[in-house]
This record gives sequence, C-alpha cells and structure tokens, in this order.
Amino acid sequence: MKQRWMAAAAMTALILASGGAAFAQIANDSSAPVDISADQQENINSQCRTIFSGNVEMLQDKSRMRASVVNAYSKRKPGQSGSNACGDVDHIEADGDVYFVNQTQTVRGDHAVYTYANDTIVITGNVIVLRGQDVARGDRMTVNTKTNDVKLESNTKGRGKPGRVRSVIYPDDSKDQQPAAGDR
Repeated sequence: MKQRWMAAAAMTALILASGGAAFAQIANDSSAPVDISADQQENINSQCRTIFSGNVEMLQDKSRMRASVVNAYSKRKPGQSGSNACGDVDHIEADGDVYFVNQTQTVRGDHAVYTYANDTIVITGNVIVLRGQDVARGDRMTVNTKTNDVKLESNTKGRGKPGRVRSVIYPDDSKDQQPAAGDR
C-alpha cells in the first residue's frame, strides 16, 4: 500500500512540474502544447521573470493546473543584457489555491515551487492529495521528480493531536487478491 501511495504522489509531482527546460510542462506528453490563460501577463526582463495573474489556468494534454498567480523565473545568461539575457526556466512558483488535476488524481495546496536544478517540487499549505478514494493530508509535500522520493510532513507533532499527517488508503481488492489454492 505504501508504494502505491508514494507512486501516486510522485506521479503528481512529475506531471505537475517535470520537464527540464520546458517553460511550464504539466502533462506526461511534453510535446503537447501548453495553453496558459490568465487575467494578466507581465514580463519583467530585468528580473528574468514572467508573471501570470488572476485566475491562471494551464492546460496540457489531459492535465490542468490552476492558481491565483504563477511566476516563472529564468536563469540569466552569462555576459548578456536586455531582453536576450534570460535563458531557460530556473524555477516556477504558483500561489493561491493551487489546484492540479489529471485523469487519475488531484492535488491541492496554497503554494507550490518547482526547482529545476534539484528536480524538486515543494507544495505547502493545507496539502491534500486525492487518487480515487485514497486521501492524504499534510502541511508540506516534497517530491524529488528524478527519484520519486516523497515526504509528507505536518507542523503538528504528537500522537492524538489533530493536524498531523494523515492518509486514508482503500485497498484495491481486485489487484491484490491471489486465487485460492483450489481455484488454480
């Protein structure tokens, strides 16, 4: 069961933020176009930053991410200045009711950061991950998208206290059942 849940969380992170130099890949098919809509877009070349604000929605293939604001920060090219100084994306930040959904799962949090250099996504603030009937909650989820290592944490410590990390996992009986000896 633990491996199944870890795979769900890792897949969420992979879909939400994988893609090397891709601007904002949110689906498994990195060749699919990314459709970004927002109330406003602002490019601040002096900061190598693009800001999408107001009901931001990013669609790619069959995946969707929504947030109030999405900031994409690019690396500065050595020895360059002006509008040509900005290179590949360094990290992406999504703020305000961050919501991601694909065909198999949903993730919700208040803030998400994907950093390309260490292939890590960190989702914070009332994190809820759903896959089928399975549910996990915490304050912070960290996923390494290369190794699929996942850590779900809570600010609350101690047995019996509300607000700790909590997972409710429903076994999939159809996959886990072995035929009885007489049924083979």
